[in-house]
Order: sequence, then structure tokens, then C-alpha cells
Amino acid sequence: MKYFLIILVFVNLFAQNIDELIKKVPKNSPEYNLDIVLYKKIKEIKYKPLDLKFNIKNEKEYLQALLKLIELKKELESLPDKIKELNEKSVILKNYKNTTQELQYIYYKKLKEYYEKRLEDLQKKFPKLENFLFSKLKEVDFDIKKAQNEISLLKKQFIEAQRYYEKLNIELQKWQILDNKTKIEEIEKKLNLYYQNQKRIYKELFKNQLIIWLNDIKNRDKKAFEDDDEVLNYSKHLGEKYYKAVSEIIGDFEQKAFGSKLIIYNTKKEAEITLKNIKKIINYPLFNVGDKTITPVNFALMFFILIVGWYIGKYYKKTIYKIRKKYKISHSVATLLGNFGYYTILAVSFLTALKSVGLDLSSLTIIAGALSVGIGFGLQNIVSNFVSGIILMFENSMKVGDYIQIDENTKGEVVDISMRSTVIRTNDNIDLIIPNQTFIQNNVINWTLNDDLVRFRVPFGVEYGTKIENVEKIILSTLEKSHLPYIKKHPKFDVTPRIVFIEMGDSSLNFELFVWVKGEYARRPRRTKSEFLKMIYKALNEAGIGIPFPQQDLHIKDSVPFEIKIKKE
Repeated sequence: MKYFLIILVFVNLFAQNIDELIKKVPKNSPEYNLDIVLYKKIKEIKYKPLDLKFNIKNEKEYLQALLKLIELKKELESLPDKIKELNEKSVILKNYKNTTQELQYIYYKKLKEYYEKRLEDLQKKFPKLENFLFSKLKEVDFDIKKAQNEISLLKKQFIEAQRYYEKLNIELQKWQILDNKTKIEEIEKKLNLYYQNQKRIYKELFKNQLIIWLNDIKNRDKKAFEDDDEVLNYSKHLGEKYYKAVSEIIGDFEQKAFGSKLIIYNTKKEAEITLKNIKKIINYPLFNVGDKTITPVNFALMFFILIVGWYIGKYYKKTIYKIRKKYKISHSVATLLGNFGYYTILAVSFLTALKSVGLDLSSLTIIAGALSVGIGFGLQNIVSNFVSGIILMFENSMKVGDYIQIDENTKGEVVDISMRSTVIRTNDNIDLIIPNQTFIQNNVINWTLNDDLVRFRVPFGVEYGTKIENVEKIILSTLEKSHLPYIKKHPKFDVTPRIVFIEMGDSSLNFELFVWVKGEYARRPRRTKSEFLKMIYKALNEAGIGIPFPQQDLHIKDSVPFEIKIKKE
């Protein structure tokens, strides 16, 4: 009773909060209608526990219950993704103060709670419903002959529909050549009806084939393993998620029906055919290198050696970093030793892998000679980028995740460093592929080399006659009360925000706000700077401090004579 009262109080407070929020929305607001819709939707979200009781007496009722089970399985698989998506939206909207966005946040939060209860309910009740339906199989009589006849009729309809489809396509091509838009629209409407009819045929085929398979499961007949292929084939045309749900339910029913005998029912002949197909696939000749035929087995062996070499290389690097402190090796030397050994092990693994598949390594000397000639004629840039990539990896002056700047218009996060190029993703979500030699030959600013702490300088100006002490006091006080993303304390740096008087300009007293930020805010300099400028403008405006703009005064000397003539009529 105590917990019930607490929940009741919480619900009442929540309802009051929503009601108060909607009252604040002006009726002339452009988002008023949207806010009302959100308010109503929030009110409507009320969870009702699943009622999964079925009264099954015949084939039709059993089939309806099984189709419901498939839909529930689909829902069970999709709910975690929906919950994750709503959670991401809620995180984004959490810090917004706009009424519409607050309502959206509440709506997403309530919808997420609804889906979480639904998921929990389904996870508890779905296995019980599945077991219940399996146990009811004994009590239901399935009309196999009727189902087989229906399948024959539906297949005939399908063939006729295919012919009709081909005829429509020929008609469509004819009217497209003649550019008759009216006829084209008529044909397209008929095609849409054809697609709907095809989906109906597949659905009916699925249902009737399902009846045949259910009868096999009921009688524990191994024909079920042949009939389930047809069931799954028809379910594919009803959607990928539907197919996946049907596949899992079929597996559960067959496991319950046959248990440990599930593998035994795979005949010896089928096993031999399977083994023969596997052998055929793994020994299939892909291509020849000299007298050596390369097969998938050779590739598998080569990749195994490469993977083992990669693991040995990774272990070697970890070992070097572990013993660094013990033998007082500097970080740069340890990095050099680790990377050099790592790539040496990879090179040896690569040569060993080539040798294992029967390739003649002496041919590599010919390849090396050809490469040297190619480099002399036009591969200088490629080799330069390749070597630059190795230098970048060894120096570790720029790594994946760093926020770098090459020039005023080229800056972003490093998302990949390969042997030839580096990929930088800008704040506009544009991937720039930049050759590695650019980073070796040019100056590069790494904003997050050792840490992601960055100091921003936000310029602003006030009118002449303003007290400098007041400006500093107002801005710093407002900054401290705000929720802006700046650093207040740091163990290594003095991150105290400061106001610096820069100059006495032509029209204003110019200042700069020094403030430290980190993380994603450092990687979005324009947006972050915008937030601080908004805060400064608002603070100065509320304090009545003028923000000047350039202006010019015109002075007229008394010594310059001029005349004013007035014409009288």
C-alpha cells in the first residue's frame, strides 16, 4: 500500500507538470498545434499487460494463434532497437529548455518506458505461449489435402500473374516510347495491383505450407525438414524480419518435437552429399601461379599464418611497453622498438604465408626491380606518401581520434591513418582523404595531442565610458551562473576564466574572454564560441551596457563659405 501511494503521488505530480507546461504555450505560437498533439500523445501512453490467452479448438484458430506468435517474435526482436533509438533522442533533448523540446523529451521518455514494459512482458510470456501452442498440436486436426489443393491453385494463379506482369511490362515500354503519360499512369496502377496480388498469393502459400509442416511436427515425421524449406522460402517474400521470426519459431518447434533425434534424422546420404560439397568448395581451383594451383584451402592456410603473425606482433608490442619502466626505456624509444618489431614480424609472416601456398619467393626480386623502375618514372608521390605514413605511425604525433588543423578551412577529427593517406572527418561530416606527405611537409596543429583541453578566446567590445571593472564582474558572474560547457577546475592547469582588456579601438573598448573547454566542445569551435557570445551579449544587454558599432562624425569648418538660395513664387 505504501509503494502504491508513492507511485500515485509521482503520477499526479507528473500529470501536473505536463499540464503546467502546456499552459505556458501561447496560442499564437507557430508550434502550438505541435505542442497540443504531443501533450495528447503523452496522455494517451498507458501500458496494458499482454493478454495471450487463446481458445484453440480447430485448425483456423490454431493458425491464427501461430501467426500472432510470429508477429510477437518480430516485435520482441525489434523492441531493443526502438528503445535504444528513443534513449539517444532523449539524451539529445535533455538539455533543451524550449517547451516543444521538453514535451518531445517527455514523450520519448514515456514511450521508452512503455516499450521497456512491453519488452519485459514479452520476454516473460512469449516462451509460455510458444510452449502452449506446441502442446496444443496434439488436439488439432490439420486438413492436409485441402492445403495441398490450395497450394496447387495458388501456384497456377502465380504463373498467370507472372504472364500478366510480362504483358504489362511490354505495354509500359510501348507507351513509354510513345511518351503517352496517361497510359503510363494506367499501367503503373495495374502494376501496383499486381504487386499487392503477389504478396497476397505468397501469404496464402505460406499459410497452407505452414499447415502441412505443422502436421509433420505433430506426427514427428522427418518430412518436416523438407517442408520447412518451403515455409521459409515463402516467408522471405513477406519481409526479412518476418522470415527471421518464422525461422526461429520453426527451429524451436523442431527442437521440441525431435529433441536429441534432430541430428539423427539427417540421413547418411544427405551427410555424404554435404561433405562432398564442402570438399568440392574448399578444393575448387581459383587460379594458377606458375605450376601451382591456388585453392580456398591455400588461402585459409595463408590467412591463418598471417593472423598468427599479427597476434605475435601485438604481443611483442605489449611486452615492449610492459618492460619499458623496468629498464627505464623512454616512451619514444619504446614506440620505435615496438613498431619496428611489429612490422618486421608482419613482413616475415607475409613471406612465410606466401611460401606456404607454394609461391616462389625468388620472383619477388623481379617484382622489386620492376618497382624500382616504376618509382623512377612516376611513383615518387606514392612512395613518398607510403614512407610518410610509416613516419606518422612511428612518431605517434598524430593518431586516430585527434582533432587537427592543416589550414583555416581544413580541420577535423582523424578517423583513419593508412599507409598512403589519412582520413579526416570535418564537423560537417565530410571525409577528407589527404596524402600523408602533407602532414610531413606542412605545419599541422594538433588540438588534442596530449589532452583535449583547449583555451578559447572570445572577443567582444563595449562603448566608451563603460567602467572596465563592471564589465569584468558582470561577464564572469553570468558565466559562473550559466550552464555553458567550460572547465572550472583542473589538477595541472590554471583554468580560471579571465577577462582581458585588449585595446581601445576606433569605436569601442575591446576585450577578450579567456575560457577553457574540453572534449566534443573543443572539436566544435564555432558552435562553442557562439554559445559564449550569446551569453556575453545577453549579460551586457541586461546590464544596460552599450555594444557600439563603427560610426563616423562629419565636421564642417566655419571658414568654408556656402550660400542658401530661397526661390519665392
